[in-house]
Amino acid sequence: MKKKTFLIALIIINVVIFIVPTLVFAQTLPNPITGGNDKVDVVTIMLRVMQIALAVVDIFALFMFILGGFEFLISAGNPERVKKAKDTLVWATVGILVITLSYTILKYIFEQVSKGFGA
Repeated sequence: MKKKTFLIALIIINVVIFIVPTLVFAQTLPNPITGGNDKVDVVTIMLRVMQIALAVVDIFALFMFILGGFEFLISAGNPERVKKAKDTLVWATVGILVITLSYTILKYIFEQVSKGFGA
C-alpha cells in the first residue's frame, strides 16, 4: 500500500512541477544573461530543469546498482542477504526504467504543448 501511495504522490509532483507551469507559462521570456535581446522558451527551460533532475535520480539509481552488487558479493551465500541484494538490483532496474519512461512522456507532452500554443 505504501508503494502505491508513493507512486501516486510522485505522479502528482511531476504534474505540478513540470506540466502545470508549462501550461500556464507557455510563452517566451527575456533572456537575462544576454541582456534581454533574445527570448527563451519556457518549455525549453522546463526541459532543462527536468533533464538535470532526472540525471540526479539516474545517478542515485546507479549508486543503488553498485550497492546491490556489493551486497550480492558479500552475501557469502546467505539466502536472506542474497534476496536483499537481488531486490535492490531489481528495484534499481525498475527505477531506471521509470526515469527513462517519465522523461520520454514529459518531453512528448512539452513538445505538444509548445506546438499547441505556437511557441
